[in-house]
Amino acid sequence: MMKLLNLFAFAILFSNCAPTLVPIKKICKDCRHFIGDNAECRRYSDTNIINGKITYESARTVRGDNAKCGKDAMYFEENNFKIVTVPYYFLKDKWLIFLPFGALSLYYCAILYVFNE
Repeated sequence: MMKLLNLFAFAILFSNCAPTLVPIKKICKDCRHFIGDNAECRRYSDTNIINGKITYESARTVRGDNAKCGKDAMYFEENNFKIVTVPYYFLKDKWLIFLPFGALSLYYCAILYVFNE
């Protein structure tokens, strides 16, 4: 077992293939134009002139059409604010799940405050 681990460590340390040489695919969820909760692309929108409602095209449709973004992701821009946008889209539809935990934590803080006086 120890020989196998030594061989593995040796192979990793002296490997010719560096992780930076592996091509990184451009994925829509990593793009700044991606709207996470509906899987839509913010770059291709249409505004209704009657009521002003904005509709966006599906990210799958945009990536499938070579005249728009295409398989090579011509208009891909890295999302540098994923630490903000990913939790936002996660909590946007699931806020009711976290409501009881928030209420219990406030109750717990109130109890601690009362007992510490």
